[in-house]
Amino acid sequence: MFKQLRTHLNLNNGVLLVALLVTGSWVWGTVGAIQQNFLLQQEVDSLDQRISFQELENQTLQFENQYYNSREYLELSARAHLNKANPGEKLIILPPNTVSDTSTTETPVVTPISQRSNFQQWMYFLFERKV
Repeated sequence: MFKQLRTHLNLNNGVLLVALLVTGSWVWGTVGAIQQNFLLQQEVDSLDQRISFQELENQTLQFENQYYNSREYLELSARAHLNKANPGEKLIILPPNTVSDTSTTETPVVTPISQRSNFQQWMYFLFERKV
């Protein structure tokens, strides 16, 4: 048994085994580093998207702020909330809109299939329309 083991364990096989172990650990480390870099890049991309969204939201808020400070907004707000009008204009205040009475609308009368004639039932069956 030792004789067979000695023939397989020579210097060349030992060097090859060490080289394989070093190569395997190098590949394992490289794959781990690539995976870590991928995860970190995803996090960076997510943060970049959040930053661009916040910048867009800030711009929107700045535009809204400029609009609220404008004369047009002040005029529209005074007209809507304070019932004000420009000189020479007459203000007409109408009552709030009410829901119209829906009971006046007519619903079509449909006769049940059992009360239809045999011909009408066949026409409905064949052409899917009311006769």
